[in-house]
Amino acid sequence: MSPPPPGTLQAPIDAVAAAQLPPGEVPNPDYARLYHAYRDAYGSIDRLRRALDPPARTLAETDAWLGPEARAWGGRLEENRRMLHRAADRILTDLHAALVATPRTIRRV
Repeated sequence: MSPPPPGTLQAPIDAVAAAQLPPGEVPNPDYARLYHAYRDAYGSIDRLRRALDPPARTLAETDAWLGPEARAWGGRLEENRRMLHRAADRILTDLHAALVATPRTIRRV
């Protein structure tokens, strides 16, 4: 299962909301960085997942390259596509896990 879209998570605390925090609490800059990294990754992860689609399509839809070498190369290409999809999913999963484990506020030191 894919992690949820960034809009379903609590956004970082802005300056207006920060003014209403209890005494000694401040917005956590690590939370803000993780949230923005997650949002950016979530927005562009499909482009990463599709990075190997054009060569796979070319190989599958044309007869420009035939034979055992082409089949072997195509097999490696498909395996690399699967690995790329898993890596993309792992990036989002790891960022999401770090984000939900990070508090939105911290105690002022």
